[in-house]
Amino acid sequence: MEEKAAYKETFIFPGRLSVNMPMYEKKWWKRLFAKEEKKRKADPLKDIDAIQEFLAEIGADTKPLLKDLQRLEELEKEFTVAKSGILQVNLETQAGVIESLLERYQFFQNDVDVNGLRIKMIANEFLKRAAKAGMADLVEEKKKSDKWKLLW
Repeated sequence: MEEKAAYKETFIFPGRLSVNMPMYEKKWWKRLFAKEEKKRKADPLKDIDAIQEFLAEIGADTKPLLKDLQRLEELEKEFTVAKSGILQVNLETQAGVIESLLERYQFFQNDVDVNGLRIKMIANEFLKRAAKAGMADLVEEKKKSDKWKLLW
């Protein structure tokens, strides 16, 4: 006597399988295994504090940049009057200064970009709060403004 299996046999319909879609794009796969990404809730006070701290320290970040730019300017002026023997030394020195400038400016630009994103988050949070408070006219006016479209 044959024992019945504890589970039903199932048949997979080939037409229901999407052969063209990769496994990670299928909805059922996402529901089973994908983590839901939680959006970081905007905290305007923390963002404002971080931006103020950045702006207070901006002088320390720009001083080395200004020194390197002045050095590069001097080297560029020397290059215009330099003779062939000195040209290579001048260019090698310029390469070192430019290397330093690129590195420092990259870090500086990243900090500025992060703070720009913080400002955008603060502006969006403001618009949400204004809409909840029933200030639809103000929200519409701000959304029409180029500054408030946040496309910079």
